[in-house]
Amino acid sequence: MKRMLIAVLAAASMTLASCASMPTGAQVAPQVERAQEAYNRIAAAAEVILPFLPAERAAQVRLAMALAERGLIAARYAATVAERLAALKQAETATATIESTAGS
Repeated sequence: MKRMLIAVLAAASMTLASCASMPTGAQVAPQVERAQEAYNRIAAAAEVILPFLPAERAAQVRLAMALAERGLIAARYAATVAERLAALKQAETATATIESTAGS
């Protein structure tokens, strides 16, 4: 019985610790705005050089732009903070791909 009680307390402690480290929706909102601003800046630069890229690289840039846009939309309308963070990560990764593919 004592071992079971210790296991339950340990599980509860871990659950509380994970909740304490999870950001709130209000904390994530500014991150979404910063990601949107970064995407807007990088996408605008990519649009200028897109016609000069080889067809394959241009297609990669367009795909990354579509993924970033979807990620940003999903981050804005996600039902949970975890979903919002996952969508934000997708958008940030796609934005970095735009920058590296169009810029190098």
